[in-house]
Parts: sequence; C-alpha cells; structure tokens
Amino acid sequence: MRSDPSTRKSNALYESHQERGHKTEDCIALRQEVVNMLYQGYLKEQLSDRGRANFSRGREQHQGPPKPPSPSHTIQMIIGGSDDASINSVKFTMTHKLKRSITHERYDEFEESIIFNKSDTHGLVFPHYEALVITLRILDTDVKRIMVDDGSGACIIHPRVLAQMKLEDKIVPRCITLTGFNNAVERTSGEITLPVLDGGVTLETTFHIMDQDTAYNAIIGRPWIHAMKAIPSSLYQVIKFPTPWEVFSIRGE
Repeated sequence: MRSDPSTRKSNALYESHQERGHKTEDCIALRQEVVNMLYQGYLKEQLSDRGRANFSRGREQHQGPPKPPSPSHTIQMIIGGSDDASINSVKFTMTHKLKRSITHERYDEFEESIIFNKSDTHGLVFPHYEALVITLRILDTDVKRIMVDDGSGACIIHPRVLAQMKLEDKIVPRCITLTGFNNAVERTSGEITLPVLDGGVTLETTFHIMDQDTAYNAIIGRPWIHAMKAIPSSLYQVIKFPTPWEVFSIRGE
C-alpha cells in the first residue's frame, strides 16, 4: 500500500493486501476498480435494487444529455434577402425588460471553463466575415437560419415561421418599440413564448414578431444568450454553453 505507514490503523486488516492499515471496504483503489468493472458490464448481479437504480442514474449523467426526440419537421430558409447583420441592417434593442422563465434548472456553478481553440477552426477558411447562423430546436421543429446576435436586446422571429409551425393562434397581440443603432424605430406586431431546446437544456424564450424582409428566420439576442450563460463566437462560428453534463457546442451553419 502506498499510504503513509504512520496513518495506518494497526488493528485493521486488508485481506487482499494481507497488510494492516485499513479495512477492505474502506479501500479507495478497490472502490474505483469496482466502478470500472460495473461500467464494463460486470458485477451487476451483485447490486441491490437501490444500488442498480443509483448506478443507472449515474451512468445516464456520465454519458451526457438525453437525446432529444426527432423533430416533427424542419424549416429551411423561408424568405430571400441578403445576409444583413440584422433586420434591414439594424441591430435592435428593447425599451422594455423581457419576461423569461427557465424550465430546466440552470447551474450556478460548473467546473469546466468555456474556451475556444484550434479544434474549433476545423472546416473554416480565414479570413471570413460571416455572421454566426445556427439551427435551434424550437418547440418540436428544427428552425434553420437563426442568427445569434449579442448586440440585440430582443429575440425576434418572422411570422412566416410561426405560420409553418401552425402557431398563429398562440400569438399574443402586443406592440412594442424597438430602436436601432441609427435611432430608426420599428414596431412589433405581437409576441410568443416558445421552448428552445439544445444540449439537453430547455429555455422558455419570448420572441417578438416582426414582419420585415430579412435573410434569417429568427434572431437570438441577449435574453437567450445570457440566460443560457452562452458564449458566441462569430470568428470560430460556434456558440458554447454549460450544461449539467459538459460544455455544449452549437456549430454555425
């Protein structure tokens, strides 16, 4: 045994080592070896019902987030237009505080740091000036061409997306004013709160509806980015955020 002899208990016999120092059931190395064997499929018949249930839960967490159900359908790019930085080249900010609620418990503490490194540049050609455009699962639909814009204080969705999702009856009529960088004023026609799922995390997100000609189906702004504790990078074309299992990455389209 590698422990300090002065810390060993002289009256405790470790039968496997045939040495005195600690009891067999207190051996950390043995416990780790048993865990390794369980993950390899051995010794399960030795577990009690409670132990088997605890091991199954631990293994689910060890293997990562549960796989989400398949989408009922997918929305591709639905309207034309150039790849503007935002709607009509205007980044919008809100004059009202957004309402939002989280349906999946977010963790205030997480061990892994969020970093970007050379592995994130795979498939990219530099220099580039692309916006970060991703696909997100909204309700039960994979919606493509969503621009991530941390310069926007609102999450915006085009009404044609909601029409394809058959959610027109869920729209709440509400007109608010959005002001752009150049003080241009635009008004919304309503709002809708929908669950956005990725990386095993579901966030109830309020989208403001604006019928403007744009190359994007939606804009994800700071309300979603900050609530997810996400770090977007248009340079690396990826957005990363912590989950209970690991740091999750969404690659740009």
